[in-house]
Amino acid sequence: MPANQDVRKRAWQQTGICGLEKQKPERYKVTRYIITSLWKSHPMPLSFPALQAGVNRSLRLTAPATAALLTLAVNAHAEAPSVVTSIKPLQSIAAAVMEGVGTPYVLIDGASSPHGYALKPSQAFLLQGADVVFWVGPELAPSLKKPIETMAKNAVSVELIDAAGIHQLDIREGATFEAHDHHHDEGGSEEEHAGHDHDHSAHDHDEVHEASDHDDHDHGDHDHDEEHHHAEHDAVDPHIWLNPENGVEIAKIMAETLAERDPANADIYKKNASAFAKRIGELDEEISAELAPLADHKFIVFHDAYHHFEHHYDIEASGSITVSPEALASADRIKAIQNKISELNVSCVFQEPQFDSKLVSVVLEGSKAKSATLDPLGTELENGPDLYPQVLKGLADSLKGCLDGAS
Repeated sequence: MPANQDVRKRAWQQTGICGLEKQKPERYKVTRYIITSLWKSHPMPLSFPALQAGVNRSLRLTAPATAALLTLAVNAHAEAPSVVTSIKPLQSIAAAVMEGVGTPYVLIDGASSPHGYALKPSQAFLLQGADVVFWVGPELAPSLKKPIETMAKNAVSVELIDAAGIHQLDIREGATFEAHDHHHDEGGSEEEHAGHDHDHSAHDHDEVHEASDHDDHDHGDHDHDEEHHHAEHDAVDPHIWLNPENGVEIAKIMAETLAERDPANADIYKKNASAFAKRIGELDEEISAELAPLADHKFIVFHDAYHHFEHHYDIEASGSITVSPEALASADRIKAIQNKISELNVSCVFQEPQFDSKLVSVVLEGSKAKSATLDPLGTELENGPDLYPQVLKGLADSLKGCLDGAS
């Protein structure tokens, strides 16, 4: 039997977990999640007290059995800080910064949407054992606010949306973005922001009522006033990672945070952040050249997730089908989008892999526009340092593939 399989078999035997699923399915599920996490090819150990507490809560183990699980966690990466990220692109940037030291965890993985995400009980130990948590903020994933505050209270928590140096954009209003298409930049464009007209009388308030019931931290249910909430003057677009300049700044912030938490590896973090900045800078130039000829082409997105990308590359969408991906689009909004497609001769309507494409099909009825997919999270990409540049390149390629050759 291969050595790694033998270790796993003995661990199961020593912990007495075999057959437990028949008696205590919930405890078995949590403990299996812990063990699986420890067996990943690049494990990131949790702090000893937190891991011990997580194991003891999930199963009533004997002292030798607990020790057997903890032994699995102690490895060559034992000195690396335990880093938890909220979404896949942040995990990718953190992985690039931590390369050679450790591997960060991600909470919202696969095709899950951060907007309406519910933290799984089996993930609580990740936050409890975290030394550092990197997340965009409650503007993107409101359901993570309380868990981070209560479960990761001993960790350094960084809300990147409010971090110095991050370029920000206001959330756009209306189905077709005409009313308030403006931005403000923390880097110094206050004058430009102040020059925009905030006349809400020009806005179609029918859009305000398109969503249903809303819970403060559950975007599976939506407030009838959701669009008005998005339209407040201080509401900013949380999809900050889609501006490559923000991606570079995020890497810098991560390197500085980790260097302070883990001085022994500070030089590695900073060197990796510099290499990441160079890589993204080169990719940025490539994407700019790829998208420059398409600046005047018209397209519609599924939800308003891409403004940071669009604004950076000067290729702006003409509207979005939904306010938020979990909100039901009203008949009025769908009609407004269909009219815009006809009026502007829109050539492409983009769907997203996380959500049902039926709504896109409805919008496309009676038009010659094509459909394609934009993925802002890299849902089907393998986690790691390559995911973030692949997300940016994937957006550019999808836009070019659908828009290229359109009149």
